[in-house]
Amino acid sequence: MQKTYLIACSFALAIALTAGCAGGRHSIKAISPDTEVVEAEGMAPIVNSDITGAKNTSLSEAMKNALGLVIGIYVSQEALVSKAVLIEDNITSQTEGYIEKYDVLKEWKEGDFYKTRIKALVRKEDLSARLKLLDLEPKKLGNPVVKFSIEETIDGNSAGTRMAENELKKKFVDDGFVVSDASEPDILVSGNAESNFNTDQGLGGLVSYRASIALKVTKAASGDVITTDEQTQGGVDVTRAAAAKTAILNGAKKIAQDLPATVLKFLKERSVMQLSISNVGDMNALNDFTRALRALVEVRDCWVRNYTNGSALLDMDIKRGTSQDIAKRLEQMSSARVKVKKINAYGLEAELLK
Repeated sequence: MQKTYLIACSFALAIALTAGCAGGRHSIKAISPDTEVVEAEGMAPIVNSDITGAKNTSLSEAMKNALGLVIGIYVSQEALVSKAVLIEDNITSQTEGYIEKYDVLKEWKEGDFYKTRIKALVRKEDLSARLKLLDLEPKKLGNPVVKFSIEETIDGNSAGTRMAENELKKKFVDDGFVVSDASEPDILVSGNAESNFNTDQGLGGLVSYRASIALKVTKAASGDVITTDEQTQGGVDVTRAAAAKTAILNGAKKIAQDLPATVLKFLKERSVMQLSISNVGDMNALNDFTRALRALVEVRDCWVRNYTNGSALLDMDIKRGTSQDIAKRLEQMSSARVKVKKINAYGLEAELLK
């Protein structure tokens, strides 16, 4: 918490500094609409009379604050605080990736601190793109648990391997998803990986196989399809078994390139959460409850998917918040007494109390 506060404060300090040019004294100018020239200041304590170390650190802080100025164009103060650690880890710690060049305007010792002021040319479009990527994080979308079920065959027979599955698991984990073999996942990736003999002619003793991988990604609770994908890739090796496995692995790598990002994009754009509610007396009670849901600040809209024997399934279009946030809000409703019985990333089970 202290680190987050300090980082947020440094961003606020950076945004408070004056941006712009220094009257033509220095040669740095914006070279395109995608760049911005800003001035920023950094400082560092002088420890054990190490002027050189303090000088280098103050320059680094000045560069971070220069980025903070441009970040402030795209991000609100509230977002700066809430995303402070993410921005620190993913952007300001990599200043060389966003600052095209800089000039040192002034550097000086002040008490026990060394200060540096710079003019920097910042690639603002690169920052904008990176900030948008930070929004696409699984943990910001409920931290869904992903399970894989992919059957692999070679020449029509069970391969007894999990190469495609393992390759996809690795990519999803690398992209921030929680991957598990739990019996009740939030997202299910299922499909087939079929590798079949292609040819062994004209390959100098090598063997060629062709693998087709077809996958479907669904919300496990509802069965709603998030996306589908299919890829075909070849594999060449010295034996049939090795070539068949190489083809499957190549296909899995190809399909894994974009699949996690596609899933994240879908979840962000279609943030629908399901609520299963029991002990609903009648249609009038259901209508009253639906209107109460629509009044929640987190809910953009909701509609009834089905209603039978006192139980209803509702889809809620969520503006913000996770399933835990919605659960807490439901149990705090004044217009209805609700007991939440079960929560997962994209669904809740609850009961209306009399």
